[in-house]
Amino acid sequence: MLRVAEVIGVDHADEELPTPATRPSVLRPVNKGNDMQIAYRGLTEQLVCEVNAMLSDEDDHMSLVDDIIGNEMIFSVYYRGRAAVVSTVFGEGKAYGRVVADGLDNSEPRELAGPESVQDLLLLLLMESDTPRHPAH
Repeated sequence: MLRVAEVIGVDHADEELPTPATRPSVLRPVNKGNDMQIAYRGLTEQLVCEVNAMLSDEDDHMSLVDDIIGNEMIFSVYYRGRAAVVSTVFGEGKAYGRVVADGLDNSEPRELAGPESVQDLLLLLLMESDTPRHPAH
């Protein structure tokens, strides 16, 4: 992630933030929804490790947390009180993905548009980390 090396330690006040590509959430078969969630989660783990390898302060790393709540499979990435949450909701033989994060339009259910969106999502989390916010829990 060469882009991470470019943004670490730089003031981003006047810089345009990356916008992860998203699309409206769509219903799909459960097996396809599950496969997409697992693929995004695996890629996210790899990229979080790469980001953390570039962050010099050992106590200032991104964390990746998995959870299952009801019929929703979730992974969340946390950094300096901010969070990006990617989930898949299952029900009635169908599944749909969702992504929620600071800096994204969260007014309607949206999902990541593809694997390239994961890198932009992590960069957005990293670059917005010094702006005022409500802490993620």
